[in-house]
Amino acid sequence: MADKNLIFTRIDDRLIHGQVCAAWLRAYSNVEHITVIDDKACQDAFMQQMFQMLVPSGITIEIVSVSDAVKIMMAGFKKPTMVIVKAPDTLKRLLDNGVEIPKVNIGGMGMSTGRKKFFQNISTTPAENDILREMVEKGITVEIQIIPAAKTINVAKLLK
Repeated sequence: MADKNLIFTRIDDRLIHGQVCAAWLRAYSNVEHITVIDDKACQDAFMQQMFQMLVPSGITIEIVSVSDAVKIMMAGFKKPTMVIVKAPDTLKRLLDNGVEIPKVNIGGMGMSTGRKKFFQNISTTPAENDILREMVEKGITVEIQIIPAAKTINVAKLLK
């Protein structure tokens, strides 16, 4: 069963930025904690300091590796939490280790080597499309929604 304190899971290659801190925390006003899952950012003291400066007071943040995230998520979050990852492969690693994620929001996946336009400003590699397809096949709701006011796009329809 999915953790009741897992409020929102987002793929955003920028991780923490103004849009997340403003619009999404307003949309999910019950969120008290943000968990950023990224093997590189958790080892970068400067990035951690920058992320902490961007998060509004009253919201706690932790930046953890995928392996630490598996342990944390399997034990259950202690507070209503927003999870942010850079790419679908991070979510695949969590899912492959038994973590349950009922819904995924795709917010920012920019153009980079090997990626092609998937939908508007969202770009993916063929391997990322396979991961998204696998999530959909597992019954996970996967949606593109850049900001809360934007229309929600069902990724399952785009993968056909």
